[in-house]
Amino acid sequence: MIAILVIPIVTAIVCYNIWNPRVVGYVSLAGVVALVVAAFPVITASLVSPVSALNEAFSMDALSGYVMSLVIFLSLASAIYSISYLEHEFEAGLTNPRGVRTYYGLLHLFIFTMLLVTMANNLAIMWIGIEATTIVSALLIGLGFHKRPLAIEAAWKYIILCTVGITFALLGTFIAYYASTAIMGTEGALNWTVLQGVAHKLNPATMKLAFVFVLVGYGTKAGLAPVHNWLPDAHSQAPSPISALLSGILLNTAFYGIMRFVSIVQPSTGSAFTGNLLIIFGLISVGISSIFILVQDNYKRLLAYSSIEHMGIISLGVGFGGPVGIYGALLHILNHALSKPLMFFASGKIQARFGSTNIANVRGVLTSMPLLGTLTFIGALSLSGTPPFNIFVSEFTVLKAGVDRGLWFAVALFLVFVVIVFYGVLSGFGKMLFGRPEESTVAPSAHYPQGLNLGGVLANGVMIVMAASIILLGFKVPAIIDTTIKACVLVLGVK
Repeated sequence: MIAILVIPIVTAIVCYNIWNPRVVGYVSLAGVVALVVAAFPVITASLVSPVSALNEAFSMDALSGYVMSLVIFLSLASAIYSISYLEHEFEAGLTNPRGVRTYYGLLHLFIFTMLLVTMANNLAIMWIGIEATTIVSALLIGLGFHKRPLAIEAAWKYIILCTVGITFALLGTFIAYYASTAIMGTEGALNWTVLQGVAHKLNPATMKLAFVFVLVGYGTKAGLAPVHNWLPDAHSQAPSPISALLSGILLNTAFYGIMRFVSIVQPSTGSAFTGNLLIIFGLISVGISSIFILVQDNYKRLLAYSSIEHMGIISLGVGFGGPVGIYGALLHILNHALSKPLMFFASGKIQARFGSTNIANVRGVLTSMPLLGTLTFIGALSLSGTPPFNIFVSEFTVLKAGVDRGLWFAVALFLVFVVIVFYGVLSGFGKMLFGRPEESTVAPSAHYPQGLNLGGVLANGVMIVMAASIILLGFKVPAIIDTTIKACVLVLGVK
């Protein structure tokens, strides 16, 4: 297990000390491949029964393995895409060898922090991991790469808001620890495995207070409205591979912390308290994002607001509760982790070709770049919730959970908001995909790679795999994924 944490640190050090900008990307990729090899047997074992290390400071069950597998998959995808992305940035004079090696070093430290969150059995260690993701990803957004004024501003906004939010989560952690001391003596407990065993004995009033702090704290990092203000700036200013990681999995690691707390709060407070709060946050998130998606003129910011919407849907699934709601939320985590990175990868290539992130400046992507246009179209159909693509399936599952509980008002609002999102996403990307590009809107050839090198082929390959997965998951959830998600539902104490 420990090798899973050691490999990205070693890779970060090696990448930072390689000056050749054309070599470091492949060394980075080799490090992620080594991580895949080391993690595969551990993840496989955790899906069957919990595994632990270092006197249970680290422990993995089915839920940990599920989230970790997504972290590693998207890390591999981003490492592959980064090769051609950084080559273009270097050739266009937008960065230098120092910027390239700094990027790769920080990328692997970012991967390390997310892996730490999924492996931590201790509440305090998990909090440290989530806070560390903020620091490292903020450097990737603005301080360690392009150093553009808007990127630096977005990075500082991200650090300040998320650090304030995460402080609330720390207070919630302290309160949960205090609740455990009332039944376990002065030593108390911070490990999930211990707290779950005594969760039904914890003081309900104390745990309600703890959950409010945790929901606000980790909800800020997860991008739940109304504490989402950092997200549109950060996601739109970050390099495209980093935007993919931020949206596709970082938000989910923060929400992973909320789900863990739900499992230790509900036994003492009942499901209504946590469920109602999550439904409220979920509806606010989907509602606010739907309006901003509708009026957005920047396609990267449109994707950022889409992330807020989808985190709201995950919150609604957990809030509706029951096996169907939790299953829908966990399936949505997977679906969003495939669709949104694909769209950020595509947006990076579109920005390189047209030299703009303004929707009005991009036309005829399907005509001028048929493969990229097709992949973007598939991603847009998925994000908008169009049947029979993958996100429609998980949204329908979450909707069914709300209907099963008779929460008609929440279901009605949810339906209104997703219809607005459907129109907003397809309208925005439809303008970009169709028609013929004007010569004045295409970036100079010096700023766009001509032909395909190995990095470009690999990047296209990973995008094709993600698009194919999006389509396949719209028709059927494979047995291995279905079994894994059901095991995760049981881990959260839902039967």
